[in-house]
Amino acid sequence: MIDTEYINHPFLKPDTVEKRLYQLALAGQAIRKSTLVVLPTGLGKTVVALLVMVSRFPKGKVLLLSPTKPLVEQHAAFFKSTLNIPPENIALFTGNTPPHKRADMWENAHLVVSTPQVIENDLLGKKINLEKVACVIFDEAHRATGNYSYVYIAEKYQQQNQDPLVLGITASPGSNQGKIQEVCTNLHIKSVEMRTDSDPDVSPYIFDKDIEWKYVPIPVEIKGLKLLMDKVLSDRLSKLRELGFISNYQTRLSKREMLDLQARLQSQLRSFPDQKVYQGTSLLAEVFKVSHAIELSETQGASALSKYFERLENEARSKSGSKAAKRLMDDLSMRQAVHHLGGCDGNNPKLNVVKELVARKWRE
Repeated sequence: MIDTEYINHPFLKPDTVEKRLYQLALAGQAIRKSTLVVLPTGLGKTVVALLVMVSRFPKGKVLLLSPTKPLVEQHAAFFKSTLNIPPENIALFTGNTPPHKRADMWENAHLVVSTPQVIENDLLGKKINLEKVACVIFDEAHRATGNYSYVYIAEKYQQQNQDPLVLGITASPGSNQGKIQEVCTNLHIKSVEMRTDSDPDVSPYIFDKDIEWKYVPIPVEIKGLKLLMDKVLSDRLSKLRELGFISNYQTRLSKREMLDLQARLQSQLRSFPDQKVYQGTSLLAEVFKVSHAIELSETQGASALSKYFERLENEARSKSGSKAAKRLMDDLSMRQAVHHLGGCDGNNPKLNVVKELVARKWRE
């Protein structure tokens, strides 16, 4: 059993941040030079970010970027509960934050927590600059590939700031050394610091877990629906194969392979626009959409898939909608899948199993 000690710091509220040596060590490295910190989920990556943040406050404001609105809101709530600064000095930017308000909020903030697309747009519009930003923290840093907003922001930070410090935090940096190097290059990171559950300074904080798998069969009607979508997916992959963008042995693409191909196609478009590459890009967009639909059918059930189909329908009907959405929703097999979904039970069978497990535990 570890006695709980808390970190004393003028920018931290008393008795809020537990002192863990591995977090202090990681933060210590990250303060010295731009660093990618790799730490398993649940071991306090955000605390490492917090420690780096408070060390840089005397030099200027800090910008923390996170991919989604819920994550941004979660981070902002955590920092308001731990930072010993006025709450109004912590600005939260999402797509819902009115553009005309963001400039003043940016100017007055000690900490800005934002989705990357908002910051990218404000940089492009020259509404803000990063000259006085003491540190940029990239949450889910492994996303910094291709045309993702992180890459543009990191580049502008290097151009506009005389003393830049970058911190990338992630639990899943990539499956190979090349991918990690790409992320580090794109974010201008100089060092990688990693901890695992088995490291001696981490293991005291790891709890033994007993895992019992519960297998939930996919309903028969969902299996039929999936067969229709598999047909659409196979057709698009076959066309990508004919164009030479994937090999003959690739009968399916993982999400990572899709992202890698997307980055490759976008790079080709930037260097040498070509009709064949445009066609491949649009086909890949269809692959992304139908793959997501298949994943929803298998993991979240008919109700979630119905909402996704509704969004695809709206995109296909919209004047500004993508050609990929229009072609996909005009496909006979997809139309059959949408029709087939109307007769499916909207209940997710996994939820019923969870309810039974919770009820059993409650009775115990």
